Amino acid sequence: MLTQVSHRLLAFIPTLFVASIILFLAINVVPGSAARAALGIDATAQAIARFEHQYGLDRPLHLQYLEWLGRALRGDFGTSFQNHVPVGPEILKRLPLTLELAGIAFLIAIVISVPCGALAAYNHQRRLDKGITLVATLFGAIPNFWLATILILILSLKLQLLPTGGYIAFTEDPLANLKLMIMPALSLGIVSSALLIRIMRTAMLEILNSNFIVTAKAKGADGRTIIRRHALRNALIPFLTVAAVEFGFLVGSVVIIEDIFLIPGIGSLVLVGIINRDYPVLLASALVITVIVLSVNMVVDLIATLLDPRQVHTKFQTE
Repeated sequence: MLTQVSHRLLAFIPTLFVASIILFLAINVVPGSAARAALGIDATAQAIARFEHQYGLDRPLHLQYLEWLGRALRGDFGTSFQNHVPVGPEILKRLPLTLELAGIAFLIAIVISVPCGALAAYNHQRRLDKGITLVATLFGAIPNFWLATILILILSLKLQLLPTGGYIAFTEDPLANLKLMIMPALSLGIVSSALLIRIMRTAMLEILNSNFIVTAKAKGADGRTIIRRHALRNALIPFLTVAAVEFGFLVGSVVIIEDIFLIPGIGSLVLVGIINRDYPVLLASALVITVIVLSVNMVVDLIATLLDPRQVHTKFQTE
């Protein structure tokens, strides 16, 4: 187990390094001028040249990357082109909001997908299976920003049950925080549950057709016992692997949702950075999201190793 942890930690560093190169190149080759976005359309050529020289934008890309990487390794992610504040502290301030939103949305997706996928698999080719599959298909076809708009129209404007947007910290008012976060979390979680329902259904079908499940049925085990004690644990292994990727997708999907619901997280910061060609903000935000995705994937791989009976069996043989 310790060997597997060390291998994953060693693989984490080069993966993050390659990802940083790709992010840096992708952001810098996008059409548009950071100088013109910061100075305005009426900026003179001399003013643009001074701006680019001040921030090193007139240097070759590989030198810009090495300089940025050196600062990033020291915890310095530069200064925003627009508001001239350090990027690192601003992201740290906004990160908990984005993680809270993504975490609640992920929890909603899990609560929907695990029982629905398991029930669909256990009732394979029956009405319940077909109904759940249809609902999952509909969920997957809905854009999260469209669902967010519908939720605002129904729950906020028509029924007046929830506020349209804003943010209050959980430590200040837990109930108000939940009221403000539930609609954006539903917008993300319902759409994300579509893929996870199908993955859970497929994984459960494979397990339910295994020999040990047939043996359990022959011994008289009822449906609940088969699903809860035998099938679910094994089906969670491939499910968690995909769920980790989906969590990363959720973190990246908050950009538009945070803007719709006026949540001052990293997503809204990224959107402003895209509009203003604010390279330091975009690079730091994208790198933080990449670190989150890689970290979650590594943790889930380790959890899947613990859940995998074959790994446990190998461990006993070694001991």
